Amino acid sequence: IIIKIYVRDVSMLLQMSKTKKILLILIPIFILFDQLSKKWMLNNIFDMQRIIEINKYLNFTPVWNKGISFGMLSNLMNINFFMIIITITISLFLVLWFLRTTNRNLSISLTFIISGAVGNLIDRFNHKAVVDFIDIHIHNLHWPAFNFADSYITIGAFIYIFVIFTSEKNNIA
Repeated sequence: IIIKIYVRDVSMLLQMSKTKKILLILIPIFILFDQLSKKWMLNNIFDMQRIIEINKYLNFTPVWNKGISFGMLSNLMNINFFMIIITITISLFLVLWFLRTTNRNLSISLTFIISGAVGNLIDRFNHKAVVDFIDIHIHNLHWPAFNFADSYITIGAFIYIFVIFTSEKNNIA
């Protein structure tokens, strides 16, 4: 059954629209940009535990996120292992959905979400935590630190919400 699904998905790749092929190429590009930004931050702010002030609302601050969004559940034992399993499972589902959907905006949404999920998954494999560093704040009110992969997921989620509200009833998948 796995071979049957694989053959069907390979044939779908060959029949993809030009837009979808471009989106498929963007996924590793987004992941590479995310990983390069994190590598730069690891070398320039994490090693020295320093904060780079960009302007009065934005800093680059070293934060290791072992949990899920906003560091929640970071104290749970083996959270990294579970996050890896969950992320791989969801990412595979999203890739299959991406390959099968005919909705252009949904494909764009899934491109961003897959890129972000894989970018953070790489961190979990390499560091047993996610590398966060973007610190947006107004005076002493700080939004939890995040990274480009988190931004991709957020952008993809907003596009998905847009798709839900603007697509014809039967054309969302």
